[in-house]
Amino acid sequence: MNSLTWVLLAVAIGTVSCIGSVVLVIRARDATDKSRWFWLGLAAIIYGSGVWATHFVAMIAEAPPMRMGYALGPTVLSVLLVIFGAFPAFVLVLTPSPTRLRRMGAGLILGVSVAAMHLTGMAAMRFAGTLAYRPEYLVLAVGLGMVLSALAWRRLADFPAVSAVGEAGLLLVLGIAAIHFIAMAGTRYVPGPMAASGAILIGRNATLASAAASAIAIGLSLIVGLFDQRWRQVRLEAARLRQLADCTIEGLLIHAEGVILWANGVLCDMLDMDLASLTGRDVATLAHPHDLPMIRRHVLADSGSLDEIAMVGANGRALSAEIASRRIRYEGRPAGVIALRDTTDRRRSAARIEHLAFHDTLTGLANRARFDDALAAMIEAATVAQPLSLLLIDLDRFKAVNDLHGHLIGDQLLQHVASRLRRLMREDDLVARMGGDEFAILCPKASVEAATRLADRVIETLSARFEVDGQVLTIGASVGLAMAPLNARDAATLMQAADLALGRAKREGRDRFCFFEPGMDIRFRERRAIEQDLRSAIEADALDVHYQPVVDCATREIVGYEALVRWSHATRGPISPVDFIPIAEEAGLILALGKLVLEHAAAAACRWPAHISLAVNLSPRQFHDPNLGDDIIAIIQRVGLPAERLELEVTESVLIDDSSRALDILKQLKAHGIRIALDDFGTGYSSLGTLRQFPFDKLKIDRSFVQSLGIDHDATSMVHAILAMGTSLRLTVTAEGVETELQFETLCASGCDLVQGFLLGRPAPSPEVNGGSPVPEGDGAAPGLARHRRVGLV
Repeated sequence: MNSLTWVLLAVAIGTVSCIGSVVLVIRARDATDKSRWFWLGLAAIIYGSGVWATHFVAMIAEAPPMRMGYALGPTVLSVLLVIFGAFPAFVLVLTPSPTRLRRMGAGLILGVSVAAMHLTGMAAMRFAGTLAYRPEYLVLAVGLGMVLSALAWRRLADFPAVSAVGEAGLLLVLGIAAIHFIAMAGTRYVPGPMAASGAILIGRNATLASAAASAIAIGLSLIVGLFDQRWRQVRLEAARLRQLADCTIEGLLIHAEGVILWANGVLCDMLDMDLASLTGRDVATLAHPHDLPMIRRHVLADSGSLDEIAMVGANGRALSAEIASRRIRYEGRPAGVIALRDTTDRRRSAARIEHLAFHDTLTGLANRARFDDALAAMIEAATVAQPLSLLLIDLDRFKAVNDLHGHLIGDQLLQHVASRLRRLMREDDLVARMGGDEFAILCPKASVEAATRLADRVIETLSARFEVDGQVLTIGASVGLAMAPLNARDAATLMQAADLALGRAKREGRDRFCFFEPGMDIRFRERRAIEQDLRSAIEADALDVHYQPVVDCATREIVGYEALVRWSHATRGPISPVDFIPIAEEAGLILALGKLVLEHAAAAACRWPAHISLAVNLSPRQFHDPNLGDDIIAIIQRVGLPAERLELEVTESVLIDDSSRALDILKQLKAHGIRIALDDFGTGYSSLGTLRQFPFDKLKIDRSFVQSLGIDHDATSMVHAILAMGTSLRLTVTAEGVETELQFETLCASGCDLVQGFLLGRPAPSPEVNGGSPVPEGDGAAPGLARHRRVGLV
């Protein structure tokens, strides 16, 4: 081999060692504190070995023709000097946030180390002669080596970019070459008389062997570094995969044959466990026992399906999750990844939505939808031996509680009612709130006796006093009871039967229960038929208005008439108001009927003398219409009846049922000039309170007291008390239901203002008959009373 070949070989060895040392320095920068020293030491060994091999291979190209060798001690020392010099230089390079000064310091150390190795290696040479050095060459060589070694680290921030690594390796090898070749250019071999001598000499072949061994060590170190770099890339890829997994909303775990290798933070939070407690654990231990087959299927295979499983978190906490799985490679080996999305809140919300869909929000009882579903299912299973009982419950006096105490107390009362009803139920029974103050109970497999006992307990329980927010309240309950298949074989018919029984219980005085009886259905159909005919009669204006006179006790003259509606059915004949007025109220026909009566009566009253008043009754149901006051005013204005001639009669139940709205309407009417009379006075339980609520113009004594005058001492005393109270409050008092002379005389003698009843005149069509006489002779008036009537009334 010629000299150029040896030079190129030396440069190649130096280049490989420099690039390798740079790669290992990069590896040390990215390593942990413990492994960083290993990689820095390995980088120093590769760098030092490369520099030493480069020096001695290059020396072969430049050796003099005389026989020569190397002393072992200085030779070993030379390699140690560069290795131990490179280590602190590399440490200085990796100092956090390296400045230009630190890089210059690292270059200075490397330059001095390489120069020391060069001079020590030259001093190890043994030949017949001596070496002569030119100092300026040595200074230039060492200075240039320092500068190039310092510049090698200027792109440290760009590592591990290939261009930055290549540039650093090139500058380092140029620094080594500059020191060696410039120094050698200033070195002369001076022959002498002395032969080569020394302690232990190594020859050229030994030098080549050492250089070859260094090259092999460099190569092996580079291979280790490259394999580590690849392994580090694999681990970095796995780390990036874990970082990406932590950004997902699913819990992820990676496993090898079911053993957890890693889990992301989402899964740790989901299970309330840390990564250390999950790593090494069997995936199957996370699933509820009944879902073990499913999770094992996801562990053993690449399942493309999305399933839902129950899981067990820390401390046995139950949760649910959607699960999906895939097969992947993790850190270079086959593995599986399982994705778990927590659906606990979603299932809880779905359960809440389902609960709201089938339960009453106020009481928590089943609502109408769930009741209907349960009724349809239970009635299908009902048999004669195991019948189904249906109880419909309507609270008594609940509306009065709502009006007197407010809806908040009313809602709390309903919650107390629901709680009491729950305590009465068997496991298979269902209690539901149907709406408002209506409840229903379904009792499957309940005998007649059991249903009767339950109805009694319901009434007894709901009749007991309630304490709500410091208020002691007393209500009651009416119950309608029907059974399947005894009374019905389908849900609609059973509901109708129970409703009919409930209606009867309410009509018979409430706080009681009634069984459905077949006759109820007939009466119900009869009632519906009357309702349809009444609707048609109202639409056709086929009802009549009759007028009953009101007489002044002092003058014994007619001072007004009370308008009363009458219905003569085409086929049934006359139907009593006692029968059709409740039907009109329940069917919602009372508003139209009330307007019809008022319109006819007001039009008729316009033809009467100006001092004759008109009295018209108002049903409590009419006050449900917020436009009632406006409609009444509009009617009398349209027909031309002065407001002061109209008197509207209302009962106490008007103010009890809806006191706020009723008072507003009554105040509106009174402000317009219409007079208001309190009808059936003395029969309500809060009459004095009612008089305080609203300034009435008149009181009407109920006929039940009048008919007992002179017979019942208590009734007589009540009449006298009412008359005295009316006088004290400056209210006109009218007694209705006067049928005998004794009653009439007693009332007049007691100071009653006005009277009406069959003695004074029965209700009749318009008073225009018989030449304008208000009430014709022979109509049932009391003897001697007719002579006091004025004639010529229209």
